[in-house]
Parts: sequence; structure tokens; C-alpha cells
Amino acid sequence: MSTEQSNNLSEPLQRHRGTHHSAGAPAADGFYPTLKTQRFSFRRFRLADIEPLAALAGEHRIADTTIGVPHPYTTDFARMWISSHAAAWQDRRALHWAALKIGDQRMAGYAGLNPIDSQRAQAQLRFWVGRGVERKSDAVEWSEAIVDFALTELNLRRVYALQLERHPLAGHVLAAIGMQPEGLVRKRIYKGGLVEDFVCWTIVSNDS
Repeated sequence: MSTEQSNNLSEPLQRHRGTHHSAGAPAADGFYPTLKTQRFSFRRFRLADIEPLAALAGEHRIADTTIGVPHPYTTDFARMWISSHAAAWQDRRALHWAALKIGDQRMAGYAGLNPIDSQRAQAQLRFWVGRGVERKSDAVEWSEAIVDFALTELNLRRVYALQLERHPLAGHVLAAIGMQPEGLVRKRIYKGGLVEDFVCWTIVSNDS
């Protein structure tokens, strides 16, 4: 994995220079990346995280507004999901991080790149923020760190995110980190018994 810093980020991302990248606990044949911002650290999930993860992700608010989060969010699902992460990173298909507030080390939420498409040099940004933290400001800090990592460390050319059209707060976060809306996709996401619209947001490296 490259450790060189790239100059191909957009202006909103260039203002964020509190992010540090490092190797974390071993995962399969390599090391699982860790990240650190001014107020948060990001590490791989552990089996000890099953119960706190299920409690946080089990909030109806998170399941209702986050694509890909089931409800109810059971401990069995959490165990299965966490157990899949090492192989997903070994194959460079996905990265999943637990977001921890520096100082108390309690899980505050999730951030990740899933899926990663190395052939097309792109990945999908995903995140959700649990209770007890500032939803917008913390999500901006997390998302900046993940996008910065994707463009500089993974050398991806494009990062995109999918926002439920009825959840504008997520759109405000994505706009704040320099992502641009590509358009509204009608009746595409099946969630909670409804077929919903979503907005696709993207950010690309300047040399792509």
C-alpha cells in the first residue's frame, strides 16, 4: 500500500490534514489499515464489538436512514458481518472500521469503503453515526478521513455515496466534504417495505 501523499484532492478535502494512516492488527495475509483524526480513531471490528455494535446499529433511526443496515440488527448478524471483514480486505473488496472517540474508546459509529472496485479504481463510501456524538460534524470528520484514505492511500480515482432522497442530512455531510450530486435515481432502493429514491454523490481525483 502506498504511503505517499497525493495532491489530487479537491479543495474541501485539502483543508483536512489531521488524518494519519497506519497499519493495524493483522488481517489474513496483511495488515488491516487504521486511521486517526483529531477526535476519532478508526480500527477494524473485533468479536468483542458484537454487543455494542448490535446496540448502536439496532437504533431504528440508523436502520431507517442507512442503506444496507438491517432491522432488527441482531448479535448473530453482527458476528457474521465482523467475521467477514478480514477476507474482504484480503481480497481488496471492502474496508470496515469502528469509529472510536479518542479518550474514552467507546464505539461511536461506523465508516467504511464497500464495495471497493480496484479494476475501476472506485469505491462506495458508507457511514453511520451512533448516539452520543454530533451527527453532522462528526460524520463530516469521518467521511473526510475515509475519502482522503481512498484517494491517497488506495489510489482510487472515484469515491461515491448513496443518500436516501428523504434523508437530507446525509446530503449535507457529503456536500461539506466536496462531493457533488450526480443525480436522483428513482424507485431503486427497497427498504422497510418501500421502494425508495436515492441521490448518488461523487468525488474524483483531479488527474482521473
